[in-house]
Amino acid sequence: MTSTFGDLAPWQAMLDRCRELFSEMIPGSAVAFVPRSGSGIQPGKHVAGLVGSASEVEMMKWVTDGGGMQASLLRYPGFADAKVDLLFVADDDAIATMQSALGGDTLSAIKRLIRQGSIMFFVLRNKFELQDAGYEEFLDTLGLAFLGACR
Repeated sequence: MTSTFGDLAPWQAMLDRCRELFSEMIPGSAVAFVPRSGSGIQPGKHVAGLVGSASEVEMMKWVTDGGGMQASLLRYPGFADAKVDLLFVADDDAIATMQSALGGDTLSAIKRLIRQGSIMFFVLRNKFELQDAGYEEFLDTLGLAFLGACR
């Protein structure tokens, strides 16, 4: 099976360049990207009923280990079993755009793709759990301020 996300090394290099952005996150904090096609997740559809998928959809998971963010490629187990704090569901063009931006400012490309609707964004933890886990700077970088003006 050809990897949806291509070679993992450029993704890891990008995460290593952005290491400071993830420095406030507690070990075990995790986000994942899955392709929209085959994930069962579609714009405007309710996701509560989605269960594990038997398909061969790939998931790229980023997990903090105390020294930065580590990327890995896994089989996508489905929405309910992804075991991540944030889930990004990207259409095929968005994945290609992210791959082409890996040598530059990938996070700005992701921010733009979220705003265009090419990447859907799901929060699987509450605001306080995300805050305690150190997500504020990462989410702000993606233009996804979740704490609001009043703290």
